[in-house]
Amino acid sequence: MLVVPEQEYPLVCVGVSRGRDFNQVVRFETVNPNSTSSWFTESDTPQTNVTHVTQLERDTILVCLDCCIKIVNLQGRLKSSRKLSSELTFDFQIESIVCLQDSVLAFWKHGMQGRSFRSNEVTQEISDSTRIFRLLGSDRVVVLESRPTDNPTANSNLYILAGHENSY
Repeated sequence: MLVVPEQEYPLVCVGVSRGRDFNQVVRFETVNPNSTSSWFTESDTPQTNVTHVTQLERDTILVCLDCCIKIVNLQGRLKSSRKLSSELTFDFQIESIVCLQDSVLAFWKHGMQGRSFRSNEVTQEISDSTRIFRLLGSDRVVVLESRPTDNPTANSNLYILAGHENSY
């Protein structure tokens, strides 16, 4: 759901594709329940591999693509501000994320990395190639599961990441 201030109802995001011009990084494919004529947006570009879309503020959307998190406005253009980095790049394929108040946790097969929205600096990291990690939940507390890489059907360990609460 994308809340647009001038609209009565939020837009429903059903896909994300590459932007049409140089300034537009992504284009949101939406269903608009406010429209009386056509609810669906037209797209002639293929959808991209998006893991996560979250509206952080009124005109600030977080889009997670492959190894990168982009902070864009409602038009899909990179958002530049002193409060937020417009791009956070990771050296792994992001499987899931958790948005915190001042940072984001990006989870991958062998761990997790936290990065600051403001400085793009690594705030914390878990990396262990002998374990397979999976985010189980992040409604109120962040719960992580791990299993041995060489025996993925073995019993798992569960972790609660202390001090982290999903903000969005």
